[in-house]
Amino acid sequence: MSISRVYALALAGLVALLPLIANAASPVREMYGQPVVRVGIVLFDGVQIIDFAAPYEVFGTAGFGVATVSADGGAVTTAMGLKVTPDHSFADAPAFDLLVVPGGEVQAAMRDEQLLAYLRRHDGGRRMLSVCTGAHIVASAGLLDGRKATTFHGALDGFERTFPQVGLVRDQRWVDSGPVVTSAGLSSGIDASLYMVAQLHDERRARSVALHLEYDWDPDGGFVRGRMADRQAPRLAAVVWPEGTRFESLYSVGDASGWEARFLVESTASADELLALIAADIDGEGIWTREDASHVWHRDIAGQRRQVTFGSAPMAEAGRFFLWYELR
Repeated sequence: MSISRVYALALAGLVALLPLIANAASPVREMYGQPVVRVGIVLFDGVQIIDFAAPYEVFGTAGFGVATVSADGGAVTTAMGLKVTPDHSFADAPAFDLLVVPGGEVQAAMRDEQLLAYLRRHDGGRRMLSVCTGAHIVASAGLLDGRKATTFHGALDGFERTFPQVGLVRDQRWVDSGPVVTSAGLSSGIDASLYMVAQLHDERRARSVALHLEYDWDPDGGFVRGRMADRQAPRLAAVVWPEGTRFESLYSVGDASGWEARFLVESTASADELLALIAADIDGEGIWTREDASHVWHRDIAGQRRQVTFGSAPMAEAGRFFLWYELR
């Protein structure tokens, strides 16, 4: 056999082994060693599954030690009904280098003095990461006072009203304010967790984790839900809907340039009566200009003309119809 033939076979064998070498060196293996960084994830009744499960996956894959903790160490029920048993109670939990505070149905957690005190005890230079409406819990503990933060896109206005001492950021996927990093909604927790891996280890480790998870991570921020056009639509916050009126969202889609949404409505009132309530609210805002007697309004936003149109469509069944709007 020629020397060139031997070299070719050797090279082919090495190429065949590359996937095995890569797997052997992947961050997944390192999680079985002694972790350098210890991560605690707070759980409570009403927690959103993706808000704690996604960071758990990221940090575990990075080789960090990950544990869950709740007030008494007992099982908690998530917002979707999944029951989860934490590893520790607040009393027996070890000291963590990073504490993750997920979101979900946080109203009770925001008033839970035992939980808020636990967050305050962790403060003092150690890192904390909130996901989605977990920022509301951290803010309730006073740990975001004088700092910048973000939260779930649908909770931005409420957060700003409730916590005026916090500098709200509406157009970033995550915000680093020193010891505390806050992320926007749901899947944003993946990005912020990868960012924390980069901070606590290095960016190459974070990129390796993202590739292993088959996740397209953008260290510069990526997709930001709060930049989408629906943020410019009328809020209709002052509308008093007729008693018993129910809305089912059929779709709500768009991008930064436009948005459209459609709802199935059940009501004792007619579609025209509901459109009249919508019109009265928009006219009352005083920031939209109505085009004649139609259900079309326009306004200039940041030098760009925006037009919003509301309409309805009938259904065969009495008391049920569609309402929709388009923003262009």
